[in-house]
Amino acid sequence: MGVIGDDTLRALEWERVLGIAAGLAASSLGTERLLSLEIPLPRSRAELTLRRTHEMIRVLTETSGGLQMEGLTDVRESLSRAGVEGASLDPLELRKIAETLSCIARVRGQLEPRPQELPELSSLAARLWDHARIARQIESAIDTDGELFDDASSDLKRIRAERKRESKQLENRVNSIMQKWAEQGYLQDSVVSFRDGKLVLPVKDEAKHRVQGVMIDTSASGATVFLEPVETLPLSNRLRQLELEEKREIHKILLKLTALVHEHLEEIVLSLEIMAELDELYARTRLALRWEAVSPELNDSRVVRLWRARHPLLIERVREGKLKEVVPLTVEIVPPVRTVVISGPNAGGKTVALKTVGLLSLMAGAGFFIPAASGSMLPHFATVWADIGDAQSIEGDLSTFTGHVARLRNMTEDDATPKLLLVDEIGSSTDPAIGAALAQATLLEWTMQNAVSLVTTHHGALKAFAHDAEGMVNGSMAFDEESLTPTYHFRAGLPGSSYALEIAQRVGFPDRVLKHARGYLDRGALGLEELVGELSRKIEEYERLRRESDLKMTQYEGLAKLYEQRTEELKKTKALARKQAIEEAEELVEQSRREIENLVREIKEKQAEKAAVTSAREKLRELRDRVNTEKTKTAKELKEPRAEKKPARKIELGARVAVEGVEGEGVITALQKGGKRIEVEMNGMRLWFDANRLLEPTPVSKKPKAAEVHVKVKMSNDRITGQLDLRGMLGDEAIPVVDRYLATAAEQGYPSVKIVHGKGTGALRVRVREFLGTHPLVKEMYDGGANQDDFGSTIVELF
Repeated sequence: MGVIGDDTLRALEWERVLGIAAGLAASSLGTERLLSLEIPLPRSRAELTLRRTHEMIRVLTETSGGLQMEGLTDVRESLSRAGVEGASLDPLELRKIAETLSCIARVRGQLEPRPQELPELSSLAARLWDHARIARQIESAIDTDGELFDDASSDLKRIRAERKRESKQLENRVNSIMQKWAEQGYLQDSVVSFRDGKLVLPVKDEAKHRVQGVMIDTSASGATVFLEPVETLPLSNRLRQLELEEKREIHKILLKLTALVHEHLEEIVLSLEIMAELDELYARTRLALRWEAVSPELNDSRVVRLWRARHPLLIERVREGKLKEVVPLTVEIVPPVRTVVISGPNAGGKTVALKTVGLLSLMAGAGFFIPAASGSMLPHFATVWADIGDAQSIEGDLSTFTGHVARLRNMTEDDATPKLLLVDEIGSSTDPAIGAALAQATLLEWTMQNAVSLVTTHHGALKAFAHDAEGMVNGSMAFDEESLTPTYHFRAGLPGSSYALEIAQRVGFPDRVLKHARGYLDRGALGLEELVGELSRKIEEYERLRRESDLKMTQYEGLAKLYEQRTEELKKTKALARKQAIEEAEELVEQSRREIENLVREIKEKQAEKAAVTSAREKLRELRDRVNTEKTKTAKELKEPRAEKKPARKIELGARVAVEGVEGEGVITALQKGGKRIEVEMNGMRLWFDANRLLEPTPVSKKPKAAEVHVKVKMSNDRITGQLDLRGMLGDEAIPVVDRYLATAAEQGYPSVKIVHGKGTGALRVRVREFLGTHPLVKEMYDGGANQDDFGSTIVELF
């Protein structure tokens, strides 16, 4: 396993991510584990952590009240003191230990009984010891402020009761004496004072010899002497004796409770270690929910596939109200491609793209969920290098370029595999031609090493090199040419223009200077920039047309699937209706049978002819046979599989074919390039299907005569709104409503809709989103709200 350098961690701001995660822990136990995390984790541990985080998400979102971590405290120092034989812990220390043990018992009770749903967490919780008895014993003796209850022991209860009686008696006696001396004018005021824990009277200095008592204190001015009356000394002494007895009893109780902790110290320490691990998972899970993150798929094939990835620190800026939104990044690097050269204008998002890939790779290697869409995958990199920012060092006497080259050397010589290399402005800060040549040779070496690398550049030569070199591709950050502002969208396979002169003109640079600049610019370089710009516009137009085409095709496929489902439902409904009718007919036949039997009995009683009886029974048998025939036919319609059909032999325009899973037959009207997708006109509609679903039509000679079925697809004339409110519904009630709503929304051309399911317990949200994840018309879904932070609604983008 490689080592990731501090420079790389600083460049990617890894410590800030750890700090945010650590702040979400329930105690300093989890905080400490996260802040001391060494990355990358071994792959097996990273994958185990991802599985445990996935289970913890279920606990926090589906369990009422979430994971009950209240009361968990780092009590390791107190436990260390309790390990000394004969030690006595403070009451507050014992109370904190008890609250921690209660938390352990609650968490164990939540997780351990659920091995089927939470196999990893249940197994971890099963290693927790049950310390509930110790916790109850301590909590019944000490309150939350560290004071002992009177019922902590029978002796303590007796001592405190006696102290209360003696204190009351002493107070009454002092008040009586005070009244007597006050009437004689010996006191400064008629208020009993406390000095050194004793009840005293404020006696005037000139009267101190007239009052019998023990001097305890004097006032600052010396005008008042505080005396403890002689008459109260026996009571005071008794109270002091009771106080000492109470202290001894409290110490005895604390010794007993500390000994109880000492007796089970080893088990408590082991449980605390497991709770620290669970607290770390708790913080990881809260971070995943905070950033709407997903579990990355770790792979050995060096595939980088990030769908709608967002930089974590930009998400935090949105949460703080400092940024309106985060533009998601979608980037894919699939072998044999190993190197991506990203170009485009300054401040266009190139560096943020590097940092996003780098930071999410660190998170995946550390077992964190990443803020991206489902399906994202990353290699488990043994090491990550990032040269982002100025590598100049005054202390080390390194120039910017020297520091840059030294970093490139270290990246090249690192033999850890797989490794991720990120370089901002590779080959810069020196002669452009020499810098570009050095960059080309370096990228070629990295590609031959099978390293995954992403670099940014403004060198035109490097863009051309990436276009021709095996294992390398260009990429760029899109730019709005009309407003000359960045869009921050990544475009794979296309180099970007720097738009330096255009941006200079936009900010008001003098036209005469720009004119001279264009004159000085090499015509080849200028032509290349113009070529890149024109190519960008054409690709944008192509992408727009492709998206529209894909949208139409997906809509057709969705409608075709809905048509198939509706056709199947119609057939089943028809067969069930026939079955119901037959059951009603059977009831009628049975009723008729009883009537006929009655008739036969009457005939017999009346000595009728045998031929009449036989004729009546024969009619009954014929009626029963007809009912059985219909019943058998209906059962076949409901249960029997369709007859097997062979794949279509002739796939050409005008050929007649059947389609797997679709009722009826049709004619081929169009073929997609490559022959993988075929348009078939059937039942009055033109629909696209995969070529492998086309079947041979039923021969005319073998076609059974059947009733015609005419299917018309009618668009709804009733306009719907862009929002569907499901609040108050159960999951099973909501699903068909959502299904019909999405079909209508697609028909009426809505690009996206909002489904309001409320927050509540989260059950309806989970049920609806599971259904949306499998629906053919759903392109993408995410939480509502301006910042995608409204968990009570879901935005659905339609094909």
